[in-house]
Amino acid sequence: MKKLLVSLAAAVTVFAAQALPFDIANHLGLGVGVGTNGITVEAATPITKFIGLRAGVSFMPGITFNADTDIQYTAPDGQPGNGNIELEGALKRVQGEVIVNVYPFPTSSFYVAAGAYFGGDKLIKISGYSEELKNASDAGVIIGDYEIPTDGNGNVKGGMRVKNFRPYLGIGFGRVNPGKFLNFSMELGCQFQGKPEIYTDYGEIKDSADIVDNTFHDIQKYLKVYPTLTFRLNFRAF
Repeated sequence: MKKLLVSLAAAVTVFAAQALPFDIANHLGLGVGVGTNGITVEAATPITKFIGLRAGVSFMPGITFNADTDIQYTAPDGQPGNGNIELEGALKRVQGEVIVNVYPFPTSSFYVAAGAYFGGDKLIKISGYSEELKNASDAGVIIGDYEIPTDGNGNVKGGMRVKNFRPYLGIGFGRVNPGKFLNFSMELGCQFQGKPEIYTDYGEIKDSADIVDNTFHDIQKYLKVYPTLTFRLNFRAF
């Protein structure tokens, strides 16, 4: 009986070793990258020798730019007015990511990546101030074909929002779980985020009869897919 149990245990061990990939979750890699998502920190582990799983966080620092746009308002004396305002756009957000790497060729570092980004739905934050809009009524700032209101003191605040969950596809070169202590990888891909929507911190957004073609309008029109390019250093933790 004892010999039978030992034989069964040995058979189960051999079967498990053959049925399960040898490298399933037996390594942990850490990656630090920089690119169009900002600064990325990731942890990665192999699932099989063909598939790897990685998860992390991307931090976009406060990159700013300026763009002029039109304003419309009613002056305190009741006269309609129009003018121009310089707005500041800020690219600053934090987003999480869960991505699977598929290596179709065991001897190659080429891979196809698929997964999703989540959080960080506020793509761009917009702010500005105009003395002309101070104490004016029906004051609005035109962004693309929309008009966003002010707070009554000449301040404009709002931005562009995208989907909170954004599917991702990409291709790259380099093992995120390096065979040695350190390696380099590069990845090119895109987030499918949909058309950016305008939001405001004051009042309600209105459709505008005029269209102002500036940087904000171009972002809303063309940036339905967010391109990503990341250069990454990968470390083998164990």
